Amino acid sequence: MSDTVVEVRESTFESDVLERSRTVPVVVDFWAPWCGPCRTLGPVLEELARDAKGSWILAKVNADESPELARAHGVRGIPAVKAFVDGRVVDEFTGALPRAQIEEFLARVAPSRVDRVARQAVEAGENGDRGRERELWSAVLEEDPRHALGRIRRARLLLSDGRIEDATADLEAVPADSELHQDAANLLQLSEWARRVGDRNLDAVREKAATDPDNVGARYDLGCALAVGGDFEGALAEFLEVVRRDRGFENDAGRTGMLSLFALLGDDHELTREFRGQLSSLLF
Repeated sequence: MSDTVVEVRESTFESDVLERSRTVPVVVDFWAPWCGPCRTLGPVLEELARDAKGSWILAKVNADESPELARAHGVRGIPAVKAFVDGRVVDEFTGALPRAQIEEFLARVAPSRVDRVARQAVEAGENGDRGRERELWSAVLEEDPRHALGRIRRARLLLSDGRIEDATADLEAVPADSELHQDAANLLQLSEWARRVGDRNLDAVREKAATDPDNVGARYDLGCALAVGGDFEGALAEFLEVVRRDRGFENDAGRTGMLSLFALLGDDHELTREFRGQLSSLLF
């Protein structure tokens, strides 16, 4: 056995499986020496566990030597594989599955290192730690340059920092076959708005719009700056005001800006529903 593959008995199940699963997924293989399918499945699981390098642990339970343990966990046929996370079974299967199906099973219960770092990046973003979030997304992309969500999330951060070209490069690197490719295309509009605003900070753009509220161009610029900074509600309000004051401004740029943000937010987002209704009322 090894650090990633352990033999477990009734006396060690609590510590080696239940407690350990609170820090790392533990996949338990109930098997027996006389079981033909077990001899097929066991080596595949052991190889995958070694390749995973500790991202999950394989616990081997000889059902003949620990029958009570097998019964306690509802094992009615072997091989039986049960994945434990936080002390409870989260997924399982019985029988010797093909390797591809085993890998799919493991992907559900034991995310890769890249997936774990990506989850940490999302949490950092939710906690408002922009520096940590950017650092983590960069770590994800170093290991997996095709990670679409990483490209998009880092691009958002770069845009808000004024690093327009770097953000554009991230967005253009999102693979064409990714389900997030359209999201990247929508975000490229933010790059264009960032270029329009240039090196003017938000306070300067806001002050100009406040000083001359009838200046439609200044209000549109404010909408662009707010969108780049992530204040989509504020941006939509400014674009709507541009539509209200001058529908023809830069070939209907106010309405086009709103439509771009609707596409970015998605049809079900509350801001999309709210402002789409206001735009319809204004136009029709």
